Amino acid sequence: MKVLHIITDTNIGGAGRYLLNLLSQPAFEDLTVLVACPDGELGKRLDATGIRRVAISGRDVSYSSRLTKELGKLMKQEQPDLVHTHSSLSGRIAARLKRIPVVYTKHNLVRIPNEKGVVPPRAGVGKRLVNRIVAGALSDRIVAVSAGVHKELVESGMKPSMVIAIPNGIDLTPYAPRWRQDAQPQAPVAGAASKRGLLVGTVARLHRQKALDVLLDSARLVLASDPSVRFVIGGTGPLEDELKGKIRELRMEPYVKMAGFVSDVPGFLANLDIYVLSSDYEGLPLAVLEAMAAGLPVVSTAVGGVPEAVVGGLNGILVPPKQPKALAQAIMRLVVDPDMARSMGVAGRARAEELFDAKVMAEKTVNVYRRVVARRRRRGLAGATDGDDGD
Repeated sequence: MKVLHIITDTNIGGAGRYLLNLLSQPAFEDLTVLVACPDGELGKRLDATGIRRVAISGRDVSYSSRLTKELGKLMKQEQPDLVHTHSSLSGRIAARLKRIPVVYTKHNLVRIPNEKGVVPPRAGVGKRLVNRIVAGALSDRIVAVSAGVHKELVESGMKPSMVIAIPNGIDLTPYAPRWRQDAQPQAPVAGAASKRGLLVGTVARLHRQKALDVLLDSARLVLASDPSVRFVIGGTGPLEDELKGKIRELRMEPYVKMAGFVSDVPGFLANLDIYVLSSDYEGLPLAVLEAMAAGLPVVSTAVGGVPEAVVGGLNGILVPPKQPKALAQAIMRLVVDPDMARSMGVAGRARAEELFDAKVMAEKTVNVYRRVVARRRRRGLAGATDGDDGD
């Protein structure tokens, strides 16, 4: 089976890391894979893996008439058996015009809150009907990266039979929890690290979705209680200058570091004691799964699919979004209780191994491909013989 993936991201965000995790798994070894992706950081990473990539236009754009025509020409040339898109509306339209089956992964929630945190109302009857018709016209199957995303897709009008939840997964191999490497494993990691001050961090695209201004406000509150704590923010994005300005404004330069692009996520996480996610909305963030794999306790906003990964009191602490005081209090609970921090880290690693292994994600995804292609072939045969496939 030949599969064409289409993604127009240039930076390596959640969808890009999802794709890298997915395509590196054994389940894809029997498939012929081609990725249509613009030049950029994600393109460079794909090239480094040896996956065949075709550079396309449409940088960070879901739809344009030019991109649709370009992708149509690519499909005519490559003749894939199936197209798998990541947001790309142009990809879905081009595939439909070429009568190629389409699988579409929805990486985020449907109802995205605005800057004030207000969530749009659920779709009315008319909009649900339109959504159902459009989805059926442009996709054979929709993959939701969490149960929360699945729920919102169905509420928005998608047929339940058309949507399948396949939780995000990661390759656990590169992540070695510090408590496994400790020469004296009975000593709490956070306690040992307290000699230099705990390091609290996050890695994210510097975008309003991640609410990193809230994280900075909470850092100021934490530092008022314990000036030995340090913070690090990894990643790049459109708000980089704004966040640096806020750090200067709050006079936190000695305490908060902006690390820039993180090429080695396992190495970055290995230096942390606590992982923090301050997002306003999420599908099922890979960063949280990576933190769990690294054996870190997680403090996160209880948004989207996060509670499916982080169980409050077991492997982390959940707080409401846009509440820096609550975020700071959760961080301080782990700062002052290293035993709790370590036990949550251990539980997080175990939970990642049980539920969020990329091998399982890839196997389930390839099974979706096979069912979609087989169903399309049955329909083709039925059409040729004036029969009915029974679906």
